[in-house]
Amino acid sequence: MIPVRNVLVRCMMISLATVLAASGVAVAQDARAAQQVKLRQSAFTVLGAQMGLMGAMASGRAPYDATAFRVAAERGAFIATYVPELFPTGSLTSSSKAKPELWQQQAEFQRLMRDMQSKTAALATAARGSDLEAIKPAFAAAGGSCKACHDKYKAD
Repeated sequence: MIPVRNVLVRCMMISLATVLAASGVAVAQDARAAQQVKLRQSAFTVLGAQMGLMGAMASGRAPYDATAFRVAAERGAFIATYVPELFPTGSLTSSSKAKPELWQQQAEFQRLMRDMQSKTAALATAARGSDLEAIKPAFAAAGGSCKACHDKYKAD
């Protein structure tokens, strides 16, 4: 009778260990996803701040400073190269502002990311000049590329 009891106890212990290990993995995955969302939102905060600074200058709400505009454009272009990496599978959480369709339509999402990268790079190039009127079309194109993705994949 004792050997059967030992076998049952061992089976229960193995089962308990398996359940605990699996729940630990799930908790770790949830924490990783939450960190990914936080990183993604931080990158977009920085990108948005750069676009806001340039937008204020482009619209005349702030005085035009060619150096500040160029630096903001360069920062925006740099961040745009990093943003596509911030949407790995499994990084949709309740605090995420991304729609689930983003991961279901990866080809379209990646196309929009490449467009944003191209337009922000063109803006950074245009901003090397000091003529704001010549820069405005590149700024509008970069802003339009952001809007295209937000309209499709950002939850309100």
